[in-house]
Amino acid sequence: MPIRLEPLAPLDAIAALEARGRRLDPSFHWQDLYAQDHGRAFTVAKSAGFDILGDIYAGLEQALKEGKTVRQFADELTPLLQAKGWWGRQALQDPQTGLPTTVQLGSPRRLRLIFDVNMRVSYAAGHWASFERNKASRPFLRYVAIMDEATRPTHALHHNLVLPIDHPHWAVWSPPCGWNCRCTLQSLSQADVDRLRPMLQFEPPTIETQPWTNKVTGEVRHIPEGIDPGWDYNPGKAGWRAVLDTPDRLIDAPAELSAALAADPRWLGAGFDRAFAEWFDATSVRRRASRQLLTVGALQPETLEALKQREIYPLSSAIVLRQQTSFHLVRPAKEASIPIDLLRRLPALLRTPSAVLREIRRDSLQRRGRQGEVLIYVFEVPGDSRLAKLAVQIDYVTKGLTADRERVGVVANSVLSGGLVSRADLSNAGFYELVSGML
Repeated sequence: MPIRLEPLAPLDAIAALEARGRRLDPSFHWQDLYAQDHGRAFTVAKSAGFDILGDIYAGLEQALKEGKTVRQFADELTPLLQAKGWWGRQALQDPQTGLPTTVQLGSPRRLRLIFDVNMRVSYAAGHWASFERNKASRPFLRYVAIMDEATRPTHALHHNLVLPIDHPHWAVWSPPCGWNCRCTLQSLSQADVDRLRPMLQFEPPTIETQPWTNKVTGEVRHIPEGIDPGWDYNPGKAGWRAVLDTPDRLIDAPAELSAALAADPRWLGAGFDRAFAEWFDATSVRRRASRQLLTVGALQPETLEALKQREIYPLSSAIVLRQQTSFHLVRPAKEASIPIDLLRRLPALLRTPSAVLREIRRDSLQRRGRQGEVLIYVFEVPGDSRLAKLAVQIDYVTKGLTADRERVGVVANSVLSGGLVSRADLSNAGFYELVSGML
């Protein structure tokens, strides 16, 4: 039987582009958003005053997810941009000087440049996520240049340079290093370095820097020769950090993508855990619960796969906690409450549960007014023979406020209740089915 290979979506690159897409920032000058700012926002120069930024972002997002070519991207977007008047050369008022100036708006060349830049930056962020994820086993990065006549001389000098991932040289010399830069980074293990050692270099080349003034902000930067202004930063790391800083985006991401992201401890990791503990301490002592909604984790990839085998397809992998539920979990009148010191570590517990069960008491579920599937997350309780359990309903429809006080309606996997229970009760095959882990 022939083997059919299906292309895999670049999940980390998609996540980086979507993180930027949460903030659409129209601009006039390309210097309005400089360097690392591009990792946190999406912009296109000369887009200010035109309702086209969302259209360009949507076209890029679709192209990245579906593997479309630059020609397909441009052919689909051109009629829409022309209809909105963002095309050709036009006289516009420069917001900095107040004077009219002739500028280039949309064109086939600009669309190719927009496509190339955003795809390269997104893939660089995806690569950097992989570098961080595999740093323990592949702790080195190798600079790889395309050694032909179009390669910048200083980029060619970096070819086969190998340095540790955390070396400060990568803070600036991390591809893409300019417009149309084709260089890349490759992660290496110690065995790779030993095998390739004769062709590698281990000291960064000496490159002169030149002062450059940002005409919008007046900032003077000293940029190495061969790096274009605006590219004197690490695009991959900046994009990866943008993903780390936006946990609420798990809600809107496809289930497979959010599960893969949350499985990376550097995404919802120590910093997020500390922030959650602070939020929990502040909200759990309030006398009245608010409608605040917080993303606290996601279904693990293995849990998601096990559910698919049972023909259960969650719309999202995100796990959310309503502040009302947090208030309920710690109220003094509640019997068999989960210890507060465990609840403060909820995101970390959700990443590594002892077991995940599926509740199969259909008559009981209906009596309690629940619709849909319910998962039981199980955790050990130090010093107690009982286990802690959290009931998480799949694709629960709820409304609440985000951390930014934005009122939203979401479909996600919501923590509904929790408590302590005996191991024997959870082992009842008539009530629960083991999905992953072990009791």
